Amino acid sequence: MEVTVYFEAQLRNIAGTGQAKISLPSACSVAEALRIVAGKFGSALGERLLTADEKPQRSILLFVNDQAVAHDLAGTHQLKSGDTLLLYPPISGG
Repeated sequence: MEVTVYFEAQLRNIAGTGQAKISLPSACSVAEALRIVAGKFGSALGERLLTADEKPQRSILLFVNDQAVAHDLAGTHQLKSGDTLLLYPPISGG
């Protein structure tokens, strides 16, 4: 299946693109998709998306089709072909 991943803010700079179509296995959770994205775009992005034990970083906001996905559910929330996955890092400033 194919989903579109959107990278926002600093993640866009690290990934080198604002969006990418990613091929995933037919049964794929948000957490699994993050591991695949990290593998495709390199260790710098992987370190921002995943913890040392390859779980989603709690600081990254996850949205599937504009609906927030809680980190506790990222391992069970299944993606479907055509879904969008928005990855939004924390932003600070003043």
